[in-house]
Amino acid sequence: MSNQPFQLGVNYPWVRYAQDFGRNPSGHQGMSLPENHTLLADEFARIRDCGLQVVRWFLFGDGRGGFISENDIPQRPDALLFADIDAVLHVAEQSGLQLCFSLIDYFWLLDRIGQVTPHPNSRVLQFAAGREAFLHRVLIPMFQRFQSHPALFGWEIANEPEWAIREFDPAPAARMRYADFRAFAAEVAAAVHEFAHAPVTLGSARLDWLRAWSEIDLDFYQGHFYPPRSNDPNATLARLLHSLRALDKPLWVGELPARDATLPGYKIQSALDECREAGALGAAVWRWTTPEANGTDVNFGCVDPQILMAWNTSSRARSAVV
Repeated sequence: MSNQPFQLGVNYPWVRYAQDFGRNPSGHQGMSLPENHTLLADEFARIRDCGLQVVRWFLFGDGRGGFISENDIPQRPDALLFADIDAVLHVAEQSGLQLCFSLIDYFWLLDRIGQVTPHPNSRVLQFAAGREAFLHRVLIPMFQRFQSHPALFGWEIANEPEWAIREFDPAPAARMRYADFRAFAAEVAAAVHEFAHAPVTLGSARLDWLRAWSEIDLDFYQGHFYPPRSNDPNATLARLLHSLRALDKPLWVGELPARDATLPGYKIQSALDECREAGALGAAVWRWTTPEANGTDVNFGCVDPQILMAWNTSSRARSAVV
């Protein structure tokens, strides 16, 4: 798949979900605040010392903040968005790390019609005019502002959008049409190339769904893997990676769980070995920060820095021998 050095990363998905960049309905808690800057410098130093190169971070999340909108139409970035992004990129550059910013979480794409909307921007992406305004009035100015930044690994269009698309998920809130989202994703990818001069990717929820995004001019594919709850031999990580060996672009496995409390046999070291041996561009472990007590990912825990450090040291030694 790739002849480049293995890019080992970690998911640092948020400090506060959808509140790290720009102002949100509860105020400003963004990363440009001095207390957050101090936290981040310490965390990034620890990540670097494990031998990691890439940090994946959710930017807008469910869309509750970071931009000004009127009647569900985005107007412009808010006054604090760029300062918060700049703070993270600055610390990353100082730490020798790169950022993969995931722009949109699938929660923002869900259509909760008939329900109380969780925040004023909930429906922005549910119709074409909102999506177009978000791209042209918020994303493109952001791409221009951080054009060619050395601490950018890439811009990720969306995190696991399939969970909000009717052709992938039968859930009632998954009402987005595949054709509509694919068209929007293609526009975002083109804008990244034109205005950001940086790589662009999309975080597919499953490795076997990657080819659904093969026509939107991504620079590298990204798929996520969590151990299946079935005994299907074709659903193992090794089998899935083998089935993707003929991809036309590199593959980065953007989420691999640090552990799985329901599957004692799962080992992150083995999963990383399989990614490396399959020729993947790299992989990012989910997650660095401790899961919230009521989070859906509590069974996956968080990274053990010593395990990652040991794997990275062993991987470099094997590469030197080869």
